[in-house]
Amino acid sequence: MTNESLRFGLIGAGFIGQSHGLAINAVNRVFGPRPLRAVATVLADLDERRARAQAERLGFERWTVDWREALEAVDAVIIAVPSFMHMEIAVAAATAGKHILCEKPVGLSSHQATRIAAAAAAAEITSAVGFTYLRAPMIRHAKTLLDRGDLGRPIHFRGRHAEDYLADADAPFSWRLDAKLAGRCGALGDLGWHIIAIARYLCGPISSLSGLTGTFHRTRPEAEGVQPRREVENEDWAGALLQFGTGAVGTIEVSRIAHGRKMDIAFELVCENGTLALAGERLNELQLYIDSDPVGESGFRTIHVNSAHPDYGAFVPAPAHGLGFNDLKTIELREFIVAVAAGRNVDPDLEQACRIARVCEAIIDSAEGGTTITAPEQAPGPAAPVTDREAVGR
Repeated sequence: MTNESLRFGLIGAGFIGQSHGLAINAVNRVFGPRPLRAVATVLADLDERRARAQAERLGFERWTVDWREALEAVDAVIIAVPSFMHMEIAVAAATAGKHILCEKPVGLSSHQATRIAAAAAAAEITSAVGFTYLRAPMIRHAKTLLDRGDLGRPIHFRGRHAEDYLADADAPFSWRLDAKLAGRCGALGDLGWHIIAIARYLCGPISSLSGLTGTFHRTRPEAEGVQPRREVENEDWAGALLQFGTGAVGTIEVSRIAHGRKMDIAFELVCENGTLALAGERLNELQLYIDSDPVGESGFRTIHVNSAHPDYGAFVPAPAHGLGFNDLKTIELREFIVAVAAGRNVDPDLEQACRIARVCEAIIDSAEGGTTITAPEQAPGPAAPVTDREAVGR
C-alpha cells in the first residue's frame, strides 16, 4: 500500500462479487480519491471463463483462478465466495497482513467466524463485513433520530427480511441448502444476518431469545425436472422473540419462500415518544410518527432521502432521487477505505459478526430444544486454534 492508493483483490465474481467490483470502480468517482484511491488490481474466481470476462468488464488489471496468487499482489481483499471457503481465505489473508472485507455470513459457523476474527485481530488489520443495508442513508438517519433523543428510548422492535428466491417448491437444490457448503443456518444465514444487524444497530445487543424454525419444502430436485429429490439441510423460515440489553423487546422473522417478496427487509421501532418504520423495497423513505404532533395533524410522515442524510449528496444533489443496492456497496467500500487509512475497523466488524452468528445459531438451538437462550451473543469458551484440516472449510 502506498500513501495514495489501496490495491484490491476481489475473490469471487458472482452476483455479490460483481457488486463489489462495480463499487471499486465507482468509489473514486463518487467520493474522490482521498484518503486512498481504490485500485482494481486482481480478480480471482475458480471459473476461468468467468474470471477473465468479469475482470475485463469490471476494469481489473488482471485475473486468476488461484486466490492465493491474488493475495500476493494486493493490500486488501474482498471475500465474495460461498461461506465454506471463507475461513481458509480469510485466515491466509490476515496472516499475510491483508485488510479484509468479508461477505456475510462469515464462515460456516460461529466457531469459524471466531477463528477468522481472532486471526484478523492478531494481525492488526482492518476488517469489515458486508452488512449492505446498514449503509442505507435512511437507516443511518433513523439511528441519528434515536441518538438525538427525539423519540425517547426504544420500546419494541418488529423486523423481517423476506424474499421469494426459493418459494417454488420445485426450484432446484443449490449450495445454499447444503449444510456442508452454506452452514447450519439457511434463511437465517442468508437473510437473518441483515435484519439482526439492523435490530442491534437500533436497539443494542440481544440479551435473550426464543426461536422457532421451519423447513417447508423438505426436498428439492437436483436439477430442474430431475428425480430423485434431495433433502434440504437448513431452514426456510425462522422467527424469534428478542430481549435487548437496553430493556427493549422485539421480534424478527426471515423467509426465503415468501411469494412476491423480492427484497422485503423492513422494521418498525416503537419508542417512548414516537415510531420509526422502513420498508426495504422503498429503501429511500423513512416513516416517522411523533406523538407530540397536534391531534389534527397526527399520523406518519414520509421523510424522503436528501443531501442532509449520510452519503446521499455524494451521488446526487436532488432529493428523493434514490440510491440502489450497488450504491450502498459503494458507500460500504468508502467506509472500509477510510477505516484502513485510520487504522481501525468498520462497525460491525468481524468480532460483531461472531455475535450475530451466535444469535442465529441460538435461534436454531432454541427452536430445537424449546427453550429460551440467555446471553446468545456470548462465546461458550475460548476458540481452539485453527488446524490445517479445519482451515480448508471441509
